[in-house]
Amino acid sequence: MSGMDEPLRPQKSRITIYDEPVICRFCSRDVFIPYEVFVNVEQPGVNRRHVSYIAICHHCGQAKHFGDPSHYDNEKDNYIWALNQYLISIRSYKIKIIFYVGKKGNGKIKNFTNKLIQDFGIEKENINISNLKGLAELQIKISNLNEIENIRADIMNSARRLYITIKDLTIK
Repeated sequence: MSGMDEPLRPQKSRITIYDEPVICRFCSRDVFIPYEVFVNVEQPGVNRRHVSYIAICHHCGQAKHFGDPSHYDNEKDNYIWALNQYLISIRSYKIKIIFYVGKKGNGKIKNFTNKLIQDFGIEKENINISNLKGLAELQIKISNLNEIENIRADIMNSARRLYITIKDLTIK
């Protein structure tokens, strides 16, 4: 959504003011869920309302207050849109993970698969497992709001916690 005369939608999104992203002061992330806040204003008229926004950081929950500095430019005779919202949609990914399991690696495969199912909410029919000589290959289909870098980091952290060494990780 860019340069539109409508309020921000309360959906997971990235917000920019004059093309600068709104960043959380607490965790430095840029994904928020914005909400409109209406405030009664006594001046300049009776029963006027001022609209501002509060955005909740999707990662840490910190609130960020901001207004819409969009304005009409008399010199150029046009309206300057300052506030933009870019909705984050669910994306589908195909993930291929090849990792070392050793000779008796069925326990590792099961534990790692269960951890991924738990972390990403994957359904079992979206996972294909093949066990090669000392290696296991998982092919997974997921739908997720996260970016590829976050999914990659989550998979690597899960593997690290289970003492699994990943040989190859491909996300498409």
